[in-house]
Amino acid sequence: MSVAPVKPPQAPAAVYFRDLGPILIGRGKAARSPGGARLVAALSLLLVHADRRVGTDALIEAMWGASATSRSTSTLDSHIWRLRRVLEPERASGAPSRLLQRDNAGYRLVVGTGQVDSLRFEQLTVEAGDLLAGGQPRRALRRTSDALDLWRGRPFTPVSDEPWAAATVARLEELHGQLREYHIEALLGVEEPQRALAELETALAEHPLRERLWASRMLAHHRSGRTHDALRTFHEVRELFLDELGVEPGPALRETQARILTDDRAGVPAAPSPSRPAVPAPPVRHEPEIRLPTVRNRLIGREDELAAADAALSVDQLVTLVGAAGCGKTRLAVEAARRAAHGFPDGVWFVDLVSATRGRVVDAVTSTLGVPAPAVGSGTDALRAFTHGRCMLLVLDNCEHVLDDAAALLDELLVDDTELSVLATSREPLDIEGERVLPIAPLALPSPDPGTDAALAPALELFLERLSTTVPGVERDAPSSAWAASIVSALDGVPLALELAAGRARAYSLEEIAAQVRRDAGALARVGRGHAAHHTTVRGAVDMSYRVLPVDEAALHCRMSVVPGPFTAALASAVGDQDGVEDVLARLVHRSLLTPLGPLRPGGPSRFAQLAIVRGHAEHVGAAGLGEAVVRRDRAAAALVEAQPRIGASTSRAWYDAVDDDFAALRATLQHTLVDEPSALGVRLASRLGMYWYFRGMNLEQMEWLRRALTVEDLAGPLDRFLLHLAVGSLLTMQSRVDAGRPYLEGALASLPDLPVESDLYLCDHLGVFTGPLYISGHPDLVRTVTAAADGVAVRTGDPSLRSLADAARLLCDVDEQPATGVLNRCSAAYDEALHVGNLYSAWIVSVVAMTGLLGHGRGAEALTWSDRAIGACHELGLQDVPTVVELRANALALTGEHREAVRLYAATRAGHTRTGMRWPRDVRTQQLFDAATAALDRRDAELLRREGAALDLSDLLPRP
Repeated sequence: MSVAPVKPPQAPAAVYFRDLGPILIGRGKAARSPGGARLVAALSLLLVHADRRVGTDALIEAMWGASATSRSTSTLDSHIWRLRRVLEPERASGAPSRLLQRDNAGYRLVVGTGQVDSLRFEQLTVEAGDLLAGGQPRRALRRTSDALDLWRGRPFTPVSDEPWAAATVARLEELHGQLREYHIEALLGVEEPQRALAELETALAEHPLRERLWASRMLAHHRSGRTHDALRTFHEVRELFLDELGVEPGPALRETQARILTDDRAGVPAAPSPSRPAVPAPPVRHEPEIRLPTVRNRLIGREDELAAADAALSVDQLVTLVGAAGCGKTRLAVEAARRAAHGFPDGVWFVDLVSATRGRVVDAVTSTLGVPAPAVGSGTDALRAFTHGRCMLLVLDNCEHVLDDAAALLDELLVDDTELSVLATSREPLDIEGERVLPIAPLALPSPDPGTDAALAPALELFLERLSTTVPGVERDAPSSAWAASIVSALDGVPLALELAAGRARAYSLEEIAAQVRRDAGALARVGRGHAAHHTTVRGAVDMSYRVLPVDEAALHCRMSVVPGPFTAALASAVGDQDGVEDVLARLVHRSLLTPLGPLRPGGPSRFAQLAIVRGHAEHVGAAGLGEAVVRRDRAAAALVEAQPRIGASTSRAWYDAVDDDFAALRATLQHTLVDEPSALGVRLASRLGMYWYFRGMNLEQMEWLRRALTVEDLAGPLDRFLLHLAVGSLLTMQSRVDAGRPYLEGALASLPDLPVESDLYLCDHLGVFTGPLYISGHPDLVRTVTAAADGVAVRTGDPSLRSLADAARLLCDVDEQPATGVLNRCSAAYDEALHVGNLYSAWIVSVVAMTGLLGHGRGAEALTWSDRAIGACHELGLQDVPTVVELRANALALTGEHREAVRLYAATRAGHTRTGMRWPRDVRTQQLFDAATAALDRRDAELLRREGAALDLSDLLPRP
């Protein structure tokens, strides 16, 4: 069949992807290759997983294969940048990508069905089959024609045979074969047998053993008035099947032959008449027997999972829904099975294995299906005989506690010639060859962003619906919605927990329920008679998984409950205090007792977390032995903080990243050592995290911990008290609370002479660092005071890095009093010296000084050069939230007439200052320049730029490679 030119997809997006053949990217009527082999491989993998996250490791393997090196990780971002340029050439510099988005530890190609040929092809094929089954061949023919127009050759050429593409390619090729059958049957249905015969010549040459095609050829000959050719076709195919396969033609071919003979003997004219088909219509289909549990509540928030289950059940014999306790696997399986029932004419059967014990799985299945005990042979033999020849779907629910028995049974039943399909639910895969595993996560939570409509979150939607059932007419005012969102987040969106929490609403207010679930989510229990006896309590649901754990997994399961959030394998090793932690973590993930979160960034370590209900169970069963785990966690947190390198060192980024990875453990330690059992360690940690909190935009949280540390500061030594007062004074001053902050700063400086000499390097580092934030606060007298103290310590130590830091601090003091040339000359020399001694923090401060001085003299273009240096230093140091640098860059852009970019950055810096609790604007020139830049733009355009800019971060401002 000739392939017609592809029609552009009917989708609102301008870009579309032609992946049924060589990979092309289309816009309008033009289509082009994405570029080199690596970009083709990356885009192909993203299309294979369209609109789903693809991990960086998978991308690297697809792009470099066995030749991947450590450099592959470092160059991945530049390839992604190139791919984004191909996908969105009109995207403004620094603007976030709409199509290829960063998604946790990977990337996601955000596309709709109409933008991707393979997705559209699959949709059209399914619709064509449904229309044929519904007796609408003319409509089906339009679908098949449109779908065949999309097919240009082997999908994902030239990477079709790569391991990560092979399964998808095979599925699409099988769909192509089905589509050709539908197309030919549709032609017969609209009385065009000659066109059908023409199509059959090509189709049978490619697929000579497809019975359905031979049956269609017989019908096409008969309806063309050549009954003799139709009957001769049967003999041809019979000889072919005997020679090639050693079997007789199947029932479909024999039935077609019988109908043609019956029709011929009855004297029906060879040529079909419009009023009566040449061959009798197929017998009426009987509705399949559906034995599924009755459910009355609608399924919420599982559209994607249902679609994935639908697609999997159409091609795979065994599909397993895998997820943690209470995630809604059973409810999803019932809905998926009900939707798929039309494809299983011999019925759908549901078997709940929750009460089955080891060795009794076969009995549970035979009892449910009504298979009698055999006179000879085993129950498995009887099941094999019962299912053989039946096109049926068997739903096996709750396989996790009888995993080996269930797997052994399915190995016996899912043989090559069976039409049986199985949909299983389990907390870990069955690990059978050919199994398709579909992970089922908790429902999506409300966004923490206050600008997002929380009501759109499926977890909140489920909770509110169950709440309205429990307490009809419950108000949904702002306070109630806030408490509901708090409950949903505390329960990690686990459907069972949400339903049990909603059941308490007759007895408790939402505020009380929120406190209860935060205290112990695992204690939730069903109120009243209810149903689903095996899920009467959250803790009982998790305990089913816990009871089968070996000793090492059970121990780590309990110990990691002392970390209420994400953690790395390194932290788990420190807290767990046992060998082989990496393997144990992997096994707990396999059993759905740990959630894999992936790395925070490319090249970072993988992170894991316990769901709140899992952690509650672990705390409960391991309560007696958690004291040592807490000690080990606090020790690991302290080591993490004390590993902070010298200020400005190039290793700072690695330290910031390490704190990011295990910050949940650090928070837990602060709670333990400042609130639950105050100690000197708590003061020590709070006083030394100022840099981290400030450059992560966490000033508000920082102030809460510092306040708690002040209440117990007498427990700490003089150095920690000095750092604590310095941090509190600086933070209050930055928040424009100078009168409150000054006493802490002056008290800290007054204690300098009493501090040990061996702490000079550490002291001067911190004194120099705080000159920057103090300068931003607009109080030069405080800057001079702290600078003088830092300068004195730097002179005493003779350390080159400290000297560079002190020089940068003095520049801050003088910037407003120097002519532009003087500022620039001093900054250039100080910047070179900072790079020479390896102090990137000094280089950043100097760059800020140069920008400030140049802006004061209206020299915006030169200020942009220094802005690039400042942003580059911030990036190398690992600093993320530096709104003042962004504000100065926006001013430079406004001065040079780049009003659009300036307005975007003004929105970014305003959001950053608000996030950190600081006043905006900080620079005296900002308001006037902001007003001028905004006035230069269309009002609607300016508003769109402001919305876009509010989501930017420092990494979006890095110069493009």
